[in-house]
Amino acid sequence: MLKNWKERAEDTARAELGMKLPSHNETIDTVAAALTGLPKSYIAHAISNVHQASEKSLVNLDPRFLVKTSHCDGKTSVGIYAKENVQCSMKISGESAKQFLEKYQQLLEHGKDLEIESDSIVIEGSDLLREVFETSPGVFGIASRKMEATQKLWLVQKDTNQMESYDDILGDVSFGTKSFTFEGFACDKLFKFGYQKSFDENDDKVNITMTVCWDQWEGVSVKFLPFFDKLHSLFERMTDGWELFTSLEVKGDRVLASKGIFVNEWEYVLDTASFLHYVACSKIVIQYFEWEVPFTSKIAYTSEEHRKIFEVASVVEGKQVYDRDSISGNATGELVVDEDCANLVALGRIDQLSTVKFVVNDGEEIMIFGILLTLPRKIVTLNGVLPKVRNELGSLKKGDVVSFEFVPQESFSFTIGYES
Repeated sequence: MLKNWKERAEDTARAELGMKLPSHNETIDTVAAALTGLPKSYIAHAISNVHQASEKSLVNLDPRFLVKTSHCDGKTSVGIYAKENVQCSMKISGESAKQFLEKYQQLLEHGKDLEIESDSIVIEGSDLLREVFETSPGVFGIASRKMEATQKLWLVQKDTNQMESYDDILGDVSFGTKSFTFEGFACDKLFKFGYQKSFDENDDKVNITMTVCWDQWEGVSVKFLPFFDKLHSLFERMTDGWELFTSLEVKGDRVLASKGIFVNEWEYVLDTASFLHYVACSKIVIQYFEWEVPFTSKIAYTSEEHRKIFEVASVVEGKQVYDRDSISGNATGELVVDEDCANLVALGRIDQLSTVKFVVNDGEEIMIFGILLTLPRKIVTLNGVLPKVRNELGSLKKGDVVSFEFVPQESFSFTIGYES
């Protein structure tokens, strides 16, 4: 016996040769961390160690379950998975009982996850479940069994058969007794797409939901919104009457293909497209003038503010260009007659096409995402005009004010821009 103890001691001593003993400060830090939960220095495996310790302590309460924990955005999630059949009883009080039954029916019939507040639930038959429910209030959920699936989405312009496809929507499909449900995301979880489809062959209705998760853009510069062009194009095409098609794939096999549907009258599609148009116009203006404006969905704007941003965007894109048929009258000016009407004579001798620029105003203000910004001066440019004096020179004297106009010629163009 003594010999075995001696051999084990010698083996341990040899194994620890060269290992550094913890310093005095390290020992103090370890004790401080144990007492306060706040380590003074970074510990690489601290987070995983905490989860493993939490999971082990819970499993020890009931080894019939597997436990997985996670923590995100200030919320702790505890996943409990039965390794064998477990007999438990659950009591739900008050209005939550009715809510639970309704959601449980949705779970069974349509594969929709069940979630209710946990403070009205009492579970008996497992120390583990009782500990989790009694520790702090939270949300109790039962998740349906899911299969990974991919939803394909594309649009077709009916008159031209032009097709435009979009990013795959990656998600899960869950099954109930009456229907199945798909939910997934695309564009790095900016776009959420889901639907419910009945197993009844005579029921071809599909309840589709589409959501843009605006919070993903919150605080990001409007100039650099990720995936903006794809989302803007998608909703713009849908409101323009393009036909929407989808197909569901599981492990590479197509299991469902939809008929084409038109969604251009759906309220959510119209509202989202309108807001994305506001963002698109704002982005053009902000990039042109090199302003810094953060995105926020927590704004309210009037139709007049939207219209004004659209107008400014059209100007900076060079779209406000007009020909001779687009104007209702000629631009005019005034001239003070000098000695012997020399300036009027010189004006009348101009026979080559001229370009004339006018400053229309001194910096209008524009509201973009709740920020009031000042525009540069607006410039109106007339290309291809000839000046024409309206008055007879014989009756004029020095100091008189004379009106003249710029007469458009064949090559005339009228453009609006901003001072650079």
